[in-house]
Amino acid sequence: MRLRPLSKGRSATRGKRCCVCDRSRPSLAAAASSSRRDFDRIAGPYIPYSDLPPIWNPEFFGTAMMVNGRTWPYLTVEPRRYRFRFLNGCNARVLDLKIVTRPAAKRPVAPALPFWQIGSDGGFLPEPVELGRLLLAPAERADVIVDLTRMPQDSELYLINEGPDGAYRGDPRATPADPATTGQVMKFLVRESVEPDLSEPPDRLALPAPGPLAPETKTRKVALLEQTSATIAGAPPTAALLGTVDGGVRARMRSDPITETPVAGSTEVWEIHNRTVDAHPIHIHEAQFEVVDRQPFTGASRSPERWETGFKDTVIAYPHEITRIRATFDRAGLFVWHCHLLEHEDNEMMRPYRVTG
Repeated sequence: MRLRPLSKGRSATRGKRCCVCDRSRPSLAAAASSSRRDFDRIAGPYIPYSDLPPIWNPEFFGTAMMVNGRTWPYLTVEPRRYRFRFLNGCNARVLDLKIVTRPAAKRPVAPALPFWQIGSDGGFLPEPVELGRLLLAPAERADVIVDLTRMPQDSELYLINEGPDGAYRGDPRATPADPATTGQVMKFLVRESVEPDLSEPPDRLALPAPGPLAPETKTRKVALLEQTSATIAGAPPTAALLGTVDGGVRARMRSDPITETPVAGSTEVWEIHNRTVDAHPIHIHEAQFEVVDRQPFTGASRSPERWETGFKDTVIAYPHEITRIRATFDRAGLFVWHCHLLEHEDNEMMRPYRVTG
């Protein structure tokens, strides 16, 4: 593996932004012949001889990890505290990040250092949260501090990914990403300190408390759905869809009449019923929300994760569960809500909603 430089290490107070994504570089011949067959081995027949689209792959998973546009970079750092702002920029890959000393070790790997998460999509958390792993679905962000103050000079650390090389379903038994390729993200090289670190230890930080949302005045039930082929038995989905749960589950196309119409200034609870086999990162434009809870269709509810206690605009909805969020819609206008897996939002898993004045 060849590691390329990302940038020169800087003071933790200045922070760093890390957009992590996965890409591949197919040959021109491979790109020209790319079709549904390459994803799930379905050879057709395709439209117009069936209802199966030939060029839509339900998800894309690349073969190389990139940070800020560079493949497997390294970053020279000092034994000090660093603030990183992570963004998962992958098409469909859910990242499960850790900092370790042996990048190719058998998974799962024990973390060498924790992440101290201080913020998420919508701002600061109520207090710093110490995490051994950082779970990020596409479009989710995390504001974290990594404390390197005790790392000896010339030591090496690695940011790895233990998320799967395929669809994420929230199953801890899923096979992690290939340790030799998509299981490695970037390398840290610890060098001699240039100046003293005057920053506060992360566990002592006092964060600005997010203000509470107003009580909800309405609860809406929406659905995450898949459309299966009516002409090819056993074929994978032909489309990913959003819908409503009101007297029965009903799929809705993007062009269908708007069904979600909050009043400007109101607070609502949205119950997201995931009736698919995959987890979906659901993003609501122009709204900040709280994660209320999650509940299996046939089980008890559970509290949000510790890193979900601040405001968010994207939430992971797990399969066969109801994910509840509480949002205040503070501006009138026409917006959208959608799954943030790129291939899903581009094939019907996006719906408009209108905030009325």
